[in-house]
Amino acid sequence: MIRPMPAEPRRILIVRLGAIGDVARVLPMLAGLKLRFPDAEIDWVVQSKAADLLRGHPEIARLWVVPFRNWRQALSREAWSLRRRMRGRGYELVLDFQGMIKGAVWAVAAGGSAVRVGWAPGHAQNLAWLWYHGLRTPPGRRVNRHLRHRALVDWLGVPDVAATPLQLPAADGGPVEAFASKLDHEPRPWILAWPGSSRTGSHKRWQPERLREAVREIRDRTGGTVLVGWGPAEEEEARELAAGIPGARAIPSLSLPQLALLLARCDLYVGMDTGPMHVAALLGTPTVGVFGRSDPEIHGPARHLLARVVAGPDAREWGTRARRGLPPFEDPDPREVVEAAVQLLADVGSASRDPSEGRDG
Repeated sequence: MIRPMPAEPRRILIVRLGAIGDVARVLPMLAGLKLRFPDAEIDWVVQSKAADLLRGHPEIARLWVVPFRNWRQALSREAWSLRRRMRGRGYELVLDFQGMIKGAVWAVAAGGSAVRVGWAPGHAQNLAWLWYHGLRTPPGRRVNRHLRHRALVDWLGVPDVAATPLQLPAADGGPVEAFASKLDHEPRPWILAWPGSSRTGSHKRWQPERLREAVREIRDRTGGTVLVGWGPAEEEEARELAAGIPGARAIPSLSLPQLALLLARCDLYVGMDTGPMHVAALLGTPTVGVFGRSDPEIHGPARHLLARVVAGPDAREWGTRARRGLPPFEDPDPREVVEAAVQLLADVGSASRDPSEGRDG
């Protein structure tokens, strides 16, 4: 560490810009930092696409939303104004979970006497490590994101927070209550399936007919109720999936915090490697992640969560060019997903059952 840092930093800045799943997986680190430094003000800089996940969060003193999508916008008058306001906060510690130049730019923007800590060479892209005062090395290249993130804070004595249930901003629960009231007499388990993904994550989509086959069989095996989730530009796909499963219904349009309220009420989540999957798992909702074109060792839910991963033969890291324009993946076999879901629900039911049940009085 080239620059000294106070033993008890008063103001800390977290840099993790997006996407939703990436931001969600840093929230346990925020919780740990707040436990370690209860008197510190912790700020966060994030891109607008994931801001709703953090806006109003009780442990974030100030949220800096970066609305800039390219370098020209990042050099605008609005961007320079944002940098001046950030510098005025007087940070003493900046933790850059991003590991790329686009994150390091905002770490440097904090300015002043802040100590900037980020990833060592080989674990940061675009020579971003040149911008840090302290360098941290994850316990390997192919490690779960939870363990990687822990390496950025464990040297501070930050406790490991499982984040189950995950603490999220308060939300207007009206739309969720209205929707849930229509489900009051529908049988459990409530199974939320998510067929879509972001535009940049389209290579992570499973063939719709394979997802439909799996979800229908899970419903038949459990006697539950199927709900279908959707985000921006995904409603038509969600309604098509719901139409192909008798009794299924698409959820209403919800903000991220509202979606979290609904996820917390569900008994099972089934979906691909997307932001909602990570939010569901972190909330403690039993989750089955279907991985076709991303590495579950890196991107799967952390092992301490109530989650199972079912992966196909191509479940590995794909470069930007290699994954461009790919159709939805075919494998894994839907039967594997069904078995994982049924077993997970059985395990959760067994663990939650009163040990005294069934014993002689």
